[in-house]
Amino acid sequence: MIKKIIFFLVLSAMIIPIGAQAQSLNPLLESSVKYRDIRVERALAVDFLLMENGDKVTLIGIQGARSPRMKDVRRDEHGFIISDDNPVVPFEDEAIRSTRGLCEGRMVHLEFDTQRRANDGSLLAYVILPDGRLLNAELVRAGYAALKLTPPNMKYADKLREAYQEARHEMRGLQGEW
Repeated sequence: MIKKIIFFLVLSAMIIPIGAQAQSLNPLLESSVKYRDIRVERALAVDFLLMENGDKVTLIGIQGARSPRMKDVRRDEHGFIISDDNPVVPFEDEAIRSTRGLCEGRMVHLEFDTQRRANDGSLLAYVILPDGRLLNAELVRAGYAALKLTPPNMKYADKLREAYQEARHEMRGLQGEW
């Protein structure tokens, strides 16, 4: 009986540190406390952010406006693109500028849902802005992102649907007549 107890204690002493070590190495088991106050380094796309610690974040529930592929462009004799001096800002540029204005350089809180990572390895998150607004919903509300709900990540589905309905009713951006 004493041998069994000693065996159990030795085994427990070996397993617990290994489990604790594995948890700190596995990003899927990391605590969300580390993402409570984190600065957005740069908005790489409407729905894709780079955080100050190097993590890339894909916003859950939305798909941002994408830049159109460049068609035929005019170039000078040195290969530089010649501008048409069109004063109209493309919608995609306006969308990314707005995203940057809302979150770049700001301390935000990342909130996770059922799935923690996307197929590309980026974190899947909802971004809570310093004033408490949900960035994901604000981008849909402004018409800069389309609603893209993907189960099982449905934590804020109602808020996102509400933002979509508002954008649709007001005919904003992607939900309007662009």
